[in-house]
Amino acid sequence: MNAVNKIRRWSIAGFFVISTLGGLYHYVFDWANHNYLIGAFVPVNESVWEHFKLGLWTVITFSVFEYVAVGKMVSNFFFTKAIGVWIITFTILFVYYFYTMFTEGNVLVLDIGSYVMGVLLCQVYCYKMFQKEHHPRMNRLGIILLIITCLLFAICTYRPPHMEIFRDKNTGKFGTESNK
Repeated sequence: MNAVNKIRRWSIAGFFVISTLGGLYHYVFDWANHNYLIGAFVPVNESVWEHFKLGLWTVITFSVFEYVAVGKMVSNFFFTKAIGVWIITFTILFVYYFYTMFTEGNVLVLDIGSYVMGVLLCQVYCYKMFQKEHHPRMNRLGIILLIITCLLFAICTYRPPHMEIFRDKNTGKFGTESNK
């Protein structure tokens, strides 16, 4: 199988795996009995911000396996994945704040749809970008971006700013305090 076909297959599989993992990761914090450390990796409440972690950690989980299969075939694996995470994040953000202008609250099917749409856009972007040549430094920049993103998401879980995007829709509280 040639490289483009292999990358295409992994991109399609990634759409289904990442979408499914997002549904599972949504409940891990509850399944883990509100384990404080697990909260760095999965949503700890029903705020918009916490749901961004679904895109980050599901993409990273899938990428571990994808890198073994196709990572050496592309020059920009980590940079592309870092941008893909932010594509999911901004898709969730845009769709949520757009549709809530016209509704009185969140609509579950639209929330799930925004995540799945973000994953689709992420995977299409990654597939297209994997076929382009980039300077090797882009991969280093990608690793730095992923590390910064992971740290940002974790810090904002444990020390969230008191802004609406961080507020749990059910309890009105922020970060892990929503579970106390």
